[in-house]
Amino acid sequence: MSSASPSVKPLAALCAVRTLMITLSRWCCRGCLALAASGVAALSALVIWTVFMRWVMGQPPHWAEELPQLVLVWTTLLAAVSCTRNRTHLSAGLLPLLVRSLRVQRITGRITDAMILIMLLLLAKAGMDLSAITMRQTTTALQIPAGIVYLSVPLCCTAMALIQLEHLLSPSAIGAETHETDATAPDNASSRQGDAP
Repeated sequence: MSSASPSVKPLAALCAVRTLMITLSRWCCRGCLALAASGVAALSALVIWTVFMRWVMGQPPHWAEELPQLVLVWTTLLAAVSCTRNRTHLSAGLLPLLVRSLRVQRITGRITDAMILIMLLLLAKAGMDLSAITMRQTTTALQIPAGIVYLSVPLCCTAMALIQLEHLLSPSAIGAETHETDATAPDNASSRQGDAP
């Protein structure tokens, strides 16, 4: 009993860390997605207002180009956080076609997750440095610190790194998804046949 407890404690701690990571990344993803949706709505309103003022009133606002660009950059990177969690970034999907072994696919997936995590941390550091440098400069139209635009990079890359760490700590989903699809396909087919009149 006492000899088993030291091995159980690290496992319990790992499970607790995983649960915390999943909860944090889920709330982070939801918050970023809500902000991104608000950004899309704001961007649409800004573009409509700018077009109206330019072509109908003949007096385009002084922020006509700068503010929509700022909103677009933040919206894109905030939405990328959700794409990272759902693994919906654009990908070629060639690995399952080239490699049939589920074990090799899992190992490759882990290596890919680790490399993406390192890249995101490097981007977050570089973005923080760039943001700190440009905070002393102001934008032309809005007269706000230029670093606000670049601040989106470290914040969103840190959120993506958190989610990527969750992917890295979670059991590999590549083989599980394949097995689940294969295992549930007959059940889904039979349930659809049962629903049919």
